[in-house]
Amino acid sequence: MAALWIAILFWILGCAVLIMSFFLTHKIRETGEHLLKDAEHEKSRDDSASIAMTIEGQVLEHIPSYLIHMVTAFLGLTLIVFGVVALAFYVH
Repeated sequence: MAALWIAILFWILGCAVLIMSFFLTHKIRETGEHLLKDAEHEKSRDDSASIAMTIEGQVLEHIPSYLIHMVTAFLGLTLIVFGVVALAFYVH
């Protein structure tokens, strides 16, 4: 019975990881835009902080979203496979 609960847990975690890729992509884009906006405001007060925020914002803006989706898809599907393996122990 424990193998069934572990399988269900792995399936739920795998689906959650697959869904979280969309939220993660949105949050990264939002944070990059926020950093770039703050860099403009900091330009008059602290030039080094403005440069650092601009670099961080540009790095976040240039992360390809397909890379995030591929990594989270791999992790989520791996968790789902672990759930199938746990289910095999339940059936056996």
